[in-house]
Formats: sequence, C-alpha cells, structure tokens
Amino acid sequence: MSAWTPGQLYVVADSPKTISQSLPSSLYLAVKDYTRIKDEEREAVELSRSKLPDTAWVRITRGKYKDDVGRVFKSKEEDFVEVLIATRDFPYKMPQGTRSLVERSRLPNSKAGQVSDIILNGEVVGWSYKGESYYKGLVVKIFARDQVELVAVPHVNDIQLHLESGWDTPFLKATVVAFSMQFLRVGDSARVVKGSLRGELGTVISTDHTCDSVGLEFNFDGCLEETEISLQDIERVFRVGDTVRVVAGPYMGVEGHLIQMYDDVLHVCQETTKEVVSFWQNPLWRTGLTRNT
Repeated sequence: MSAWTPGQLYVVADSPKTISQSLPSSLYLAVKDYTRIKDEEREAVELSRSKLPDTAWVRITRGKYKDDVGRVFKSKEEDFVEVLIATRDFPYKMPQGTRSLVERSRLPNSKAGQVSDIILNGEVVGWSYKGESYYKGLVVKIFARDQVELVAVPHVNDIQLHLESGWDTPFLKATVVAFSMQFLRVGDSARVVKGSLRGELGTVISTDHTCDSVGLEFNFDGCLEETEISLQDIERVFRVGDTVRVVAGPYMGVEGHLIQMYDDVLHVCQETTKEVVSFWQNPLWRTGLTRNT
C-alpha cells in the first residue's frame, strides 16, 4: 500500500472496526477491503509519505493557512516542504480578508526593505522583499511535512489565484483538465486536441478515471469507430440548447440553458429566474461548465 496512490488509504489503527467507525460516510461506503501490512512494510509506507512530488498540489491542515491549497515548490527535506501559495500577510496595507496576488509596483523601496528581482533563465519571474520570495504574485512559505496533505485534483476555485498568476501554465492547464474531466459523462461530445485524430469530434461512450482515459465513438463516413483516448488529449464540446450547470468561477451553481456561444463568451438563461448570465471564460477555465443529464 502507498499513502499517495489513488484508491488506497493508509491508516494507523488497532482494527478495521476502529477505522470504519472513524471514516466519514463518503469514504465508508467506498472501502471494499482492509489489508494489514507487516511492520517491515510499514516503515517503507511511512517513508513514502515524507517525500512529496516536486510538482503537486497540497492542502494546509493547520495554522494561519489552514485549508488553503498551494503548489509544491520544493521538498526541502523529509520534514519540511516549500509551498507556493496565495499570501495571507501582505507586505503593504490591504483590507482584512483580502485575497489577491501581491503586486510588485506596491512594494516600497526603502532602507528597511529593498526589492530584488528573482531571475530564472534570463527572465524576471519574481522578487524578494523583507525575507519573503514572491513568484508572479504568490509567496513561498515553508511548512512542516505533517502540516500538508497531498491533493490529487483540487477544485479550481481553490487555486484561482494560481491560475491568475500563470506560474507554470502547463501544470495549471493539466490541473484544470483533470478537474473538468471529473464531470464528463457518457453521451457528452468531445473533440480530440492532440494526436492523429486531432480535430475529430466524437461521443463519449465510457470513462476510466483510474487510467485517465475515455472511450470515444467517431462517425467516419457512416462507419462507427471506437477509440480509447487520454483525457489530456480531448476537450469537451458544448452546444446551444444544452442544459448546463456552472461548476467553477463566480457563477458557480447557476443552472440553465446555453443559449449562445461566441468565442469565450457564454450566455446561459437561468432555470429559475429566466435571467441571462453572460460571462467570459479564460482559456484555463474553458471547462467551467458541466452538462446536466
């Protein structure tokens, strides 16, 4: 067993009964098997918990940043990890509770604190100020290893400021795709964006989130063909008339009919009020809708 392998949970307890009694209902119904590991295996499992991937999302479990989600910046050693996260302590005056990126232009240069650029591959990617390191508006904080837990796919609302910062865009795009594909259902339309079938439109006939793949059915000149494709290689396609629900962003929860689409501007007629909501989707947020079935 590995603490960080999807589908497996490592727990220290005296019996399966103790575990089942402590699990939330969402996990209780999902547990199918209990496996007791040997003492010599336990050391290997617990060691695997101490090392986080250099590119991963984590949730802070204690302290000022409790429940915030950040990106692993560097695993310093077994007991500590550097996390790139939205700051809760601004280096200049801001209203209490403000959540935003730190702006370099607002950092005062003085004898007490000098602003220094952080340069990577000849490009300014951040700055240092009063002992803190900021990268595109996010701050690097050091947390004890037992203060963070790995998050396989965070909700995109929890990483909104990371998306706005644009730090490591490929990783951000992969995260958004993984998040959105959780809502992919049989019968949805999807377009292939990579590979030999790029541009082809198909219908979802199966999904396998364990293997990050989807089965698509294509109609080639009247002949139906089924193909297994990686979730990373497709994008969902919406059509005017679809009944949709917004699953991310400021309009989260809104349900209605998609009445018009133009580039990245979507127009949804709300189910309850019949009001039309129009909003612009950043390319990173293209999958902010899910089709209701």
